[in-house]
Amino acid sequence: MIGMRLIVPLLAALLFNGLAQAEGMDDKQFNAIQQLGELNGVALHCRFLSETQRMKKALVLALPKRRQYGEAFDQETNTAFLKFIETKASCPAEVAFSKQVDAAILVLDAVFAEQ
Repeated sequence: MIGMRLIVPLLAALLFNGLAQAEGMDDKQFNAIQQLGELNGVALHCRFLSETQRMKKALVLALPKRRQYGEAFDQETNTAFLKFIETKASCPAEVAFSKQVDAAILVLDAVFAEQ
């Protein structure tokens, strides 16, 4: 049963990757959204709610208003959240985590500014 809980999100992520590319999102853009989604899954699990709010604000400011971008972020968030639970990972220090979020937001801003 544990394997299925990991396989389903993985398949969904692959599907969203294909859909995102079909909708005109390039690999750099998808990877930047995916990275923020991964961080958001950790932030939700660790209750770093201010970081979650920062990431969502950055997405709203940087991304074009297209559904597939939000769906890719949400899917990656769910996958990362479940993976965090499955691997019984421990929460990072919030200061170090905040620096990771800073770096991911800079990447997001850079790849979407290229448009």
